[in-house]
Amino acid sequence: MVRRLRKTKKNQRYDYNRNRKRLSNKDRKNGTIKCDEIRAAYDHKKRAAQNIRDMGLVYDVNRAIPMPNRKRDMVQMEKEMAGMKVFAGKRTAPHAPKKHVAEQLEQDANEFAGTRFRMARSMVRFITGMIDRHGFNYAAMVRDRRNYEQFTWRQYRSKIRRFLRIPEQCTPYLEEKGWLDCDMSDQSDPRWKDYSTEDEM
Repeated sequence: MVRRLRKTKKNQRYDYNRNRKRLSNKDRKNGTIKCDEIRAAYDHKKRAAQNIRDMGLVYDVNRAIPMPNRKRDMVQMEKEMAGMKVFAGKRTAPHAPKKHVAEQLEQDANEFAGTRFRMARSMVRFITGMIDRHGFNYAAMVRDRRNYEQFTWRQYRSKIRRFLRIPEQCTPYLEEKGWLDCDMSDQSDPRWKDYSTEDEM
């Protein structure tokens, strides 16, 4: 046992401002469960692994999907070729009384939540300002003196299309311009004849 330095021991002072009981209770806790479905079905009288198995979920992925063992597979193949009885080794899935939790999580995962991408406010102001000045004329946007970043016409086109695919950001602007119910794919309308263009400007 290594003895502590006398100076280190001398400088230690008891901290009366700390609530030791509260700290020990905090250390004893395993943390909060963020998933609502698992938190509602969790039984604090059981171990964590048993709780997870009861919900039809996997606690240890390495045990549920083990690494393939080539040597054991070769031995089993040789036994099968020799006509010997081979133990399959596949275990049946344990009974899960709270399997509805796994089904609910799978259902939530399959639902499309929509895009979460949002453009920066500065970029939205820049794009809407360009549309106000030039409409959908990408060539005029490239020649604009405010094009400090030297964007090409294809970059402007992709940014504008991305902006118009985000309803939370483009709807207020389209309402302000009166374009909410307009068909922008209509090439006969001169306001957005260049919107859907694929040709180089």
